[in-house]
Amino acid sequence: MRAARRPNRSRQEGFTLIETLIVLAVVGILVLISAPAFLKMLNRFKLSGTTRELASLMQATRLESIKMSAPAQVHYDAASNSFFAFVDLDRDGAVSAADRVLAGRVIVPRKVEFWGPTDGAANGANATDGWDNAPANLGPIYSPDGSVDRAGAFRLKDSNDNFLEVRVQTPATGRIVLKKWDRNDAAFFANGEDGHKWEWY
Repeated sequence: MRAARRPNRSRQEGFTLIETLIVLAVVGILVLISAPAFLKMLNRFKLSGTTRELASLMQATRLESIKMSAPAQVHYDAASNSFFAFVDLDRDGAVSAADRVLAGRVIVPRKVEFWGPTDGAANGANATDGWDNAPANLGPIYSPDGSVDRAGAFRLKDSNDNFLEVRVQTPATGRIVLKKWDRNDAAFFANGEDGHKWEWY
């Protein structure tokens, strides 16, 4: 009896070593080309996310002031590189054991800094606008009626020199607006304000 013949395979299945190396080289080139754009996008998301968190903390501080019928403040703490808020129950203008510190501290992430556009370094005089900057980096002081003592802004920057600010625009209502620094006009604008569309670097 004759043994069954195996089918003759003229080509092996799968990729050869050369084909695999070519695919890896193409993928590596694509990664190198897209990495800078991806890192810029990541930094932009960190900056915009941090400013939105800060805006939420400020809104929560306003609501807590109304609820507790006491003034409330937002501060930047350079030691922990973060923003925090407290209800000033003893009305002494400073954080103490008698006060209520709000949960939800906003930590400034790596590649984002508390920095104004004309400052030479982080935590400079222009990192805040309209509020006291020295020595405690005080921010807005909310009243139990929902108003803020005065208009002003906290400013943050990413590693590509994009600047965003969280601005209390209307003191009577505590209205908050996010604005971006326009290099050409050397001023902050909300997206679409006076025809200024945000451009990222």
